[in-house]
Amino acid sequence: MKIKYESRKFIDLIQRVTSKWANWDPPRKIAVGDYGTIINETGEFDWEGNIYSPHFQEQLQSSKYKFDINLADPALRPIEQEAGDDHLIVKSWSVTTKEVKASTEVAVPDVVNVALKLDLQFDGNKPAALLVMYKPRYSSLPSDERIIKLIKSMPDILKGKYIVTEVISCAAYMMHLSDQQAEKFSVTLKAVGPVTPATNAGGAASFTWSSEAAYGLSRQGSDPAAKYMPLYRLKQPRPKFWEWPFGHRGDENPNDPIDRWVDVDPTWNPLSDEGEEQEIYDAEMHGDFGAFNDGYPE
Repeated sequence: MKIKYESRKFIDLIQRVTSKWANWDPPRKIAVGDYGTIINETGEFDWEGNIYSPHFQEQLQSSKYKFDINLADPALRPIEQEAGDDHLIVKSWSVTTKEVKASTEVAVPDVVNVALKLDLQFDGNKPAALLVMYKPRYSSLPSDERIIKLIKSMPDILKGKYIVTEVISCAAYMMHLSDQQAEKFSVTLKAVGPVTPATNAGGAASFTWSSEAAYGLSRQGSDPAAKYMPLYRLKQPRPKFWEWPFGHRGDENPNDPIDRWVDVDPTWNPLSDEGEEQEIYDAEMHGDFGAFNDGYPE
């Protein structure tokens, strides 16, 4: 089965179970503070700018609100945090994973060590997506009222745009989009050099993925010099965020904190197994009242 726009199908499957967006090209940088839109055909992020960029700072200085907000302030910089686990697995329905072995012993330099091994099972009933990240690291937008003021003061640029509020980066990644073939296989991440925190001071490990997949589409990256960004979160303020003026008192706080912003949903209609957009039947538009209330619209 050939899936149309594999990137969009993979992104769609991941987004529907996590509310986060997969980056189909993880070496491509996506940073906290980026803003833009989604390319409907491919599902990929269409970058337009970043609130931390010098260009945006210049535009802020010319804003009619004249806020003196210095984004170099450490309190306004993205919050960096390491994950508690060595790896993060994100999977859609129809996928079963089992961790076989992870390295817990002291790794010896120049010796191949198994950092992670997974047994995977795809039931084949429908396409499924899997994303594995090794050594994940989180970066997020601080929930500081100055950030809110900054964004609110730039409606000409940011209204209607999606803002990257969180990025999960990693040292190595593997993604797999299955077709409608039942399959069991293993994936292994091997490292040459130290892979445990206790030995990281002795040098960086180099990684290599191996996979036994016979069907579907796989992508992976393991360059120790790279910083992969396979997963990110897109949000946008609620509509009233832009409608209420500064200083207005009312029932709704106009300066919504970031954690109350709305997660961005897919911009396309539900996708078929082949990745095609499915038409949504509008019964009211077609006058088909029989679609509701057993045909009795009273």
